[in-house]
Amino acid sequence: MKAFKAEGEDSGQGRISRGVEISGDVIFADALQVDGKIIGKVVSESGTLAIEQTGDVQADIDVGVCVIRGAVRGNVSAKSRVEIYRTARVEGDINTPVLLVEEGAQLSGAIQMGQMGKTGKAGNETARPGEAVRADEQLRKTQGAS
Repeated sequence: MKAFKAEGEDSGQGRISRGVEISGDVIFADALQVDGKIIGKVVSESGTLAIEQTGDVQADIDVGVCVIRGAVRGNVSAKSRVEIYRTARVEGDINTPVLLVEEGAQLSGAIQMGQMGKTGKAGNETARPGEAVRADEQLRKTQGAS
C-alpha cells in the first residue's frame, strides 16, 4: 500500500478527518489531530493530541499533551499539559501538571494537578467540586464565623 505523504515528508502526524468515526483504542506516537469522532480510548506515551472544533472524542485520554477545541466526554490524563480553549466542551476528570483553560470553555469534572510520577498519576490529592465548599463551611463553623 502506498503511503499518502509528500516526498521527503516524515512528520509523524496523524489525522482523523471530519466525517470519520473510529470505535476502539487509538494509539499514536508523535501527533494526532482529530476533526472526526473517536469512541473508546486514546493513548500516546508522549505525543500531542489536538481535538479540533469539529472533533468529538468519547474516550479516556492518556497522552503527553492534550489540546482541546472540540468536545471530550471522558477522563483526560496528560504527562505535560492540557490546554482547553473557548470552543471546548469537556465532561470528565483532568489529571495533569499544567492546565490552561481559556475564558468561555465549558468544563465539568474534577481537576488534579501536580508532578506526574512513574505511575502516571499526579502526586497531589484533589477534592471533587462541592467537597472544598463543605470543608470551607466546616472551617468557618469551627472558627465561629457565620
